[in-house]
Amino acid sequence: MDLTNKRIFNYYKFNQSPYQKSVINFFTLLMLFLTAAVSAQHPVLPATNLGTSNVFDGFAGKPGFVYQGYAQLFQTRKLTGDHGQNLHSDLKINSLVQLNQFIYLTPLKVFGGNLSFTVLVPVVQLSSSNSTGSSPSVNPGALGDITQGTAVQWSGKKLFGKPFSHRAELAVTFPLGSYDENYAINASARIYTFSTYHTFTLMFSDKFSISSRNQFNYNTRILGELAKPGAFYNGNYSVDYAIVPGLRVAAVGYFLAQLNQDTYDGNSNYYQEQGISDTREKVFGYGAGVAYFAKSGTLIELKTFFETASKNRAEGYRPTLRILVPLNL
Repeated sequence: MDLTNKRIFNYYKFNQSPYQKSVINFFTLLMLFLTAAVSAQHPVLPATNLGTSNVFDGFAGKPGFVYQGYAQLFQTRKLTGDHGQNLHSDLKINSLVQLNQFIYLTPLKVFGGNLSFTVLVPVVQLSSSNSTGSSPSVNPGALGDITQGTAVQWSGKKLFGKPFSHRAELAVTFPLGSYDENYAINASARIYTFSTYHTFTLMFSDKFSISSRNQFNYNTRILGELAKPGAFYNGNYSVDYAIVPGLRVAAVGYFLAQLNQDTYDGNSNYYQEQGISDTREKVFGYGAGVAYFAKSGTLIELKTFFETASKNRAEGYRPTLRILVPLNL
């Protein structure tokens, strides 16, 4: 599970300040997923789609209902500070996330594509440990924040004469998950996040394709507080090759970069005045996977990611399983 490490460092370095409560929140996303973060001296980014969907991400089947299920494990390897330095902390917060996504692709045409709607309901299991000291308490409530999205899907198009399918979506994540101020780690972020993304799949041949998702996110203030995490970009990427019909191997990756500083009561320099030089987060994940695409439309994607080049976050390992099943065959 993601953990913003400079916040962890500050959490243990300083006592709770009078202006902001020290809370570790678990942020659940738009497409997706999920982060535990420490909000000690300043806020952290909410969860987002880090590698949950890669191969054939731009595709959609015939109009109707679709279920997508995701299971993603995050294990902390190290914590990094605002210059990417290793903070050498023994604190680890890991997660196992099950994300349930329900999609309805309508026959209604909008801008030349099919209008669609989606709802994402995450269920999370969190754990914390610290081999050299106490670890934060975990809320046993497992319901994460719920996301609703509205999209337009363009299928069967051409780009450079090659098959091309793509989708654009607007989504809102609502702070409806489990939260109790008596626990340090909660399943709700207590924040609204507005997101927009575009994803595509380009088939160069029957055996070779590329896919990419590019997403931008804007956050409101944390409910009941004056702190607001900055806007950020995240993207997923894949290059896949069919070794036999229906079975593909893939090189996969994701990237997250915060675009502006966190603010407090509208002041973008507030945390710098408190001695934190840079509140922006960054991480790059790379890995490999396999994907099986059945003639029925069912897709099974299994991959694992290794994180590097992080800043103000935890680096870790992220095994991920994705299953897509059309419900009206």
